[in-house]
Amino acid sequence: MSKKYYFTCPIQALYMMEEFGVKYDFENEEGLIRIIKTPENRRDNFMRKIYVSKESQKIFKFKKTDLVKYGFGSVGVYNEISQKHAITEIIYRNGKQFFMPEVEQ
Repeated sequence: MSKKYYFTCPIQALYMMEEFGVKYDFENEEGLIRIIKTPENRRDNFMRKIYVSKESQKIFKFKKTDLVKYGFGSVGVYNEISQKHAITEIIYRNGKQFFMPEVEQ
C-alpha cells in the first residue's frame, strides 16, 4: 500500500497550491476556498483531510537547495547535511515557506 499525503489545514493547502502547484484529490480551488470562508463549519473543516493527488507527491521529495530540519531541531541545506542525520521536513524552498503534509500509511 502506498503512502497518502494530506493537509488538515486548508490555508496551508491553498498556499501550497498557489506557490508550488500542488494538486489535490478535491473538486477545485473554489471548493478549498469555500472551506476557508465558511465560518459556521470552520471547526469541522479544519479537521478534514485534504489529500494530495498522486501526481503532486513528487513535490515533497527533497531537493539539493532545500532548507531542511534534521536531527533534533537543527536546520541546514539538504545538500550539505550528512546522510547519517534523519531529515524530518522541508522548511524553505526557493526562498518561500514550505509546508510538509501529514502522511497516512
